[in-house]
Amino acid sequence: MRHQIEAAIRQYHRLIEQNLTSAEQQLEMLYGMQRDRRVLFGDRPMAHSLRPTFLEESMYTAVQDTVYLIRQAVLRIAAAHFHDRQLLRDELGMEEWELELADIETPVIRMSATSRMDSFMTEDSFKFVEINGESPAGIAYVTELAKIYRELPVFQWFTQKHPVRFVSPLEHTVAGLLRVYHEEFDGPHEKPAFAIVDRLDVPTIHEFELVRAYLERMGYACEVVDPRALEVKDGWVYANGRKIDILYRRLLMNEYREIADQCPAFLEGYKAGKTVYLNTFRSKLVHKKAIFTFLTDPKYTSVLTPEQQHAVARHIPWTRTLRHQKTTFRGLTIDLLNFIAANRQYFVIKPNDEYGGSGVTLGFQSTLAEWETAIERGLQGHFVVQETVEIHREPFLVKTAGGWKNVPSVIDLDPYLNGPLLGGCLTRISATNLANVTAGGGTLPMFILRNI
Repeated sequence: MRHQIEAAIRQYHRLIEQNLTSAEQQLEMLYGMQRDRRVLFGDRPMAHSLRPTFLEESMYTAVQDTVYLIRQAVLRIAAAHFHDRQLLRDELGMEEWELELADIETPVIRMSATSRMDSFMTEDSFKFVEINGESPAGIAYVTELAKIYRELPVFQWFTQKHPVRFVSPLEHTVAGLLRVYHEEFDGPHEKPAFAIVDRLDVPTIHEFELVRAYLERMGYACEVVDPRALEVKDGWVYANGRKIDILYRRLLMNEYREIADQCPAFLEGYKAGKTVYLNTFRSKLVHKKAIFTFLTDPKYTSVLTPEQQHAVARHIPWTRTLRHQKTTFRGLTIDLLNFIAANRQYFVIKPNDEYGGSGVTLGFQSTLAEWETAIERGLQGHFVVQETVEIHREPFLVKTAGGWKNVPSVIDLDPYLNGPLLGGCLTRISATNLANVTAGGGTLPMFILRNI
């Protein structure tokens, strides 16, 4: 399978190399279009490569089938184990204030109406390392980037021989939010009014504007608003004077807690239940990285079907909550802390509830002292330890200080889910082992090759 996509990549790189003067002009064109269309993280363009990422139709189908099975596995785990509040505190890492918010009644059944499963490409497949179940970003960035790449001459030359298609995460996410509004919340309006709610000083503010522009083109009113500026009248949330039907929550719960006393209307509107909040506060239950402990520990997985267990075994790395405990690793009973201390090259330690690569310690890049410090720090908070993924690196022909070079890069393949439905992918690349945009990774649109 890989040799087919490698042939397409070589062809794209040949088209770049045929005229490097033109390539440099097109690179400036790429940067200019991103600045003009506000495809920016803060003031930084998202994409730095003339080549986007590609996926075969068969691989996209495999991703689609896999995420469905894993989602169903999570739902079975939740039904079997999430009634135990002590288990949610100890194993999942839910704090009391998070449980109290999750307990607030809502007609929305789904724990996460819109989510993103973050994976790395391996030599012949992909492995997920976490679920962004609370407020996945990137849907508008990659959709707008796809339009930009279609305007590049090199991309147009390439697609004369290699037809492609693009699945828009923005279109699918909006459709998913509307489905929940109508089917679960029983929302009555054909054209509900949206509010995108987050602090307005975040580097992703430009994406909020892209989402708003799309909604308005589709005929939906939309406001972009700071949670501290919300009002509640007769139980309805109001943003910038407009009554809101769907509050598209981009504000993370941890960030809300920091300013909760400054935005009482945010919680008041949620409790009133007239404006639907998507995602709801229950999304935290699947957002924690320790959800993978439930998926990979035999103590919890007997409720899964054979198909779900196979998908988990193939696509979810072994994960455990970092604490003093006896557990199993590949059928062996181990003392967790002693085992990972002696085998750091095979493991990663990460915070249970952070994003952007913050606080992650890679065992194979750490000294013994650094690894021991990471373990001690992890025991003071809520961290997980996860088996290292053997990441595939793909060449990208990019402009460097020393000229145009093929740079082996990690590819972050992150499919979006809207309920059970796959709705496109975010892809990020990096020459380092962290591909998060907050860690400096470049964001690219992913096109599906149609003729291989």
